[in-house]
Amino acid sequence: MQVVKEKDKLIITFPYNVVLLAAVRMIPGRDFNKTKKHWSAPLTQIVTVYRILQPFGFVFDEACFELYKNAVILQKKVVRLKSGAFKDIEAQMIKDLELPLYMYQQIGAGFLAAIGSGLIGDQPGLGKTIQSLAATELKKTKKNLIFCPVSMKKTWQEEIEKWLPHKTSIIIGGDVKQRTKLWSKDVNYYICNYHLLLRDLKFMKDINWDFILADEATTISNSKAKTTKNLKKIKAKRRIAMTGTPLNNTLQDIWSIMDWTQPGILGTYWHFTEEYCLKDKHGAISGFKNLHKLAAMLDTFMLRRLKSDVLHELPPKVFENVYVEFSPEERKIYETIKEGTAEELKHIDMFDKKFLSDALVKMIRLKQATCSLELINGQETSSKVDALKELLSHILVDGQKTIIFTQFREMAVLLMRILAEYKPLLIAGGVSQEERDANRHAFNTDDVHQILIMTSAGAMGLNLQRASSVIHYDLPWSISALEQREDRAHRHGQKKSVTIYRMIVENSIDEYILKILHKKKKIADDVLGDNTKDTVKKVSLSRTDVKNILG
Repeated sequence: MQVVKEKDKLIITFPYNVVLLAAVRMIPGRDFNKTKKHWSAPLTQIVTVYRILQPFGFVFDEACFELYKNAVILQKKVVRLKSGAFKDIEAQMIKDLELPLYMYQQIGAGFLAAIGSGLIGDQPGLGKTIQSLAATELKKTKKNLIFCPVSMKKTWQEEIEKWLPHKTSIIIGGDVKQRTKLWSKDVNYYICNYHLLLRDLKFMKDINWDFILADEATTISNSKAKTTKNLKKIKAKRRIAMTGTPLNNTLQDIWSIMDWTQPGILGTYWHFTEEYCLKDKHGAISGFKNLHKLAAMLDTFMLRRLKSDVLHELPPKVFENVYVEFSPEERKIYETIKEGTAEELKHIDMFDKKFLSDALVKMIRLKQATCSLELINGQETSSKVDALKELLSHILVDGQKTIIFTQFREMAVLLMRILAEYKPLLIAGGVSQEERDANRHAFNTDDVHQILIMTSAGAMGLNLQRASSVIHYDLPWSISALEQREDRAHRHGQKKSVTIYRMIVENSIDEYILKILHKKKKIADDVLGDNTKDTVKKVSLSRTDVKNILG
């Protein structure tokens, strides 16, 4: 009776015995080879295999025993790290990173560096990106592959440039010829969206990856999807899944994600559903069981914290830019509007007092084009709406609520229709005071309405502390107007950190407004011409700004 390590399997051999057979069948992911007449189990099951079979007198070869010993050491280390008990050398390594990590983020980075491969399932807004980047630095990596939604590619690059300025990164995109050239570049971080798994797998398989980071990993929760299957074909020393919603739809989601990070840790899909799922008479999953056992299985390789767990460490606001890429059709219409606006302004003296006010009015069409073509020509096309839906699917979990702000009442009404599944409420021009009060009360008190959509009509005075995030669907020109939006959720007495999402269409007026807001915020309390104590809004937009936007 013995257990030996053979490639990526544990080979179990023994003479037929009913008791021993029953014991082997307790091992998740076990499989019987009819040709060779032996059982096998995934390497990830070494601790379970040892603890079940060793008492029966099974002999483990040296490789198996070393694997078991290291697995037990890791389990103990993870328990210690999760408690924040760093050894001097670990604490010094994290200090040497010179990253502004809160204690819970130090724990996360240490955990990810220690486990090799696993899942960080922190609630949205807790900084999974910086924790993952810190882990890659702790392991002194050279080649890292990052998968994320299209809208997050530029955000990832910004984070790398901000926190790891000594490292290089590249966003993979464009046509086949462009992507081929990009894959051949020698950089530290390659950033791409999941769809490229269907196009560029051959390039990905040719590189020896230190880390693969799968952001918003619910994308691979369907184990039968080709995207998931292709991801599993890429070899890497370490694989980290990142998602604030590890159980996005059903318990089965976690199986697919963990089967990528730690193949076999939860057994085969059939074993998983037999062990943890209840089935009706038709074989459909109707409920779940043995959840305490599942939690214990996941404990070593999954870290999950809620905002409430680390509240005392969080800053009052956490900011995140969500970048959106225009479709070719949207880009064409946007450029046409921009050229037309520039042509119209040619006939106005730039030094005329009315020039800037006229420019602002005419550029409204550009802002509307970034919101949705439906505001321009009635066509139901919007890459920003698509990105918003994707964002909401990740952040509206665990009873979370959000406020979405837009400058345009027409856009607010469109979002009411488009996001109907979330039972949105509306506060905007044309909504009576009685209805506004009722909507505010419903948003703050019930669990039905997850979204409140607002225009400037609700940007002042309202207390909406039930929201854990604020989404700027489009940006105002004014810092004070921006902060008034955010302060609907982030007010005195707020006991939660509030995540602020800013939706930005790349290479558009959105990006330029963001640059203006960043620049002018540092100038004075009277930002962009706003006196924050006044209700009158003025905009300090220069003629150079207008020229650059329309240039």
